[in-house]
Amino acid sequence: MIIRSTANSTQSMLNSMTSQQNKLYELYNKINNNTKYTNISENPIDASDIMKITKQLAEIDAYAKNISDATSQINAQDSVFSTIVEKMQRINDLAIQAANSPSGEDGFEACALEIKELTETIVNLANSQYDGKYIFAGTNVTTKPFEMLDDGSIVYNGTPADHYAGYERTLDISDDMKIELNSAGDSIFGTYDASVDPATGSGLFKVLGDLNKVMNSGTIDNEGVREQLDNIQNSINHISEIQAKHSSTVSKLTMTSETLSNTQLTLKSRKAELSEVDLPSAISELVQQNYALQASMQAYSMIANQSLLDYI
Repeated sequence: MIIRSTANSTQSMLNSMTSQQNKLYELYNKINNNTKYTNISENPIDASDIMKITKQLAEIDAYAKNISDATSQINAQDSVFSTIVEKMQRINDLAIQAANSPSGEDGFEACALEIKELTETIVNLANSQYDGKYIFAGTNVTTKPFEMLDDGSIVYNGTPADHYAGYERTLDISDDMKIELNSAGDSIFGTYDASVDPATGSGLFKVLGDLNKVMNSGTIDNEGVREQLDNIQNSINHISEIQAKHSSTVSKLTMTSETLSNTQLTLKSRKAELSEVDLPSAISELVQQNYALQASMQAYSMIANQSLLDYI
């Protein structure tokens, strides 16, 4: 009976030590991986909340990337607008010179040549790309939006502003907010048809087309150039207004980014509370569990030795 009782005690202690070892191993893994739970079944409610927070954080990361991409593209657009305004200011100065200065034929022709070159530069700027996509082509981002023909016409090949499917490319920057990434090029720069109809065309490119037509008519038409001065200034104002609109969009992106960043910090903190181990408590528990295991092993050793004496 004594031997059987000792055997039962020994087995019980072995089972207890195995349980303690498993607990010790589990604590070690939690501390090493900084994870409060190893299985969802340990706390299904917290596990569900963690999954929701993880999904929200992934969405915020996607929104943050969209904001970064949109900001970079709008900054690229802003640079294009600034350069175009600069070129238009130079065209305005040349037009004033041609309209008011009795500079003679050579001076007038020099102004005409530089205005033509600046017009070509502005058309090239309207064909600017960002990340391999044409900025001012509407949704038609792989098609060069503007083409300058031999007769001076400037045609638009992008998605038109009045297209039934819309011309905007948008990005989601929050759960309930989208940002319009660009506008159709014809609504910004217009078009020009070098036909005999003076009403054909619109916007900045019509102004430039009309100006070039007057400057290259074969005669020095100071009055004809003078008639274009107000149109040139109106075109500069138009581009500046669009540039200001895009600048306000950048401000909106910045504010949204800050809001998302604050939300992200809150969610990460909550996720840490739910999923991460309280290291001081866990380490303390690990030490206590290790002491308990060591004590059990010593007790087992004593009982095992005692049971051997029973057979001598």
